[in-house]
Amino acid sequence: MENNTQTNGNEKTGLFSFLYRTRIVVSKGETTIVNLSVLFSIIALLCAPWLVVIGAIVALVLGYRFSISHNAAGFAKDFEHVVKDAASNVKHAVENVTNKKETTDEPSQPDHDKDA
Repeated sequence: MENNTQTNGNEKTGLFSFLYRTRIVVSKGETTIVNLSVLFSIIALLCAPWLVVIGAIVALVLGYRFSISHNAAGFAKDFEHVVKDAASNVKHAVENVTNKKETTDEPSQPDHDKDA
């Protein structure tokens, strides 16, 4: 069986990487509304084709523009690095939220003893 992953320097190329890096961009004017990988789009099309088709028709009727971006700058790393970066970002976000909550939460007394 042939492996479709080749190494060019430090960058891996292959079908999975190509489908991940190639993006479908939906925009209106200069504003990007949706930026999805072709891989995700294929999975969505296989799981819920009626939803994808209806969504695309509605977007076109409302004046949104579809384009395809090859090797998008934010997704140039291989998928493993992207997952590690995402995990790190989530970890830091959770730490920031829990640290802020711990420092701002003070035990409060119930107000049921007050007479109105």
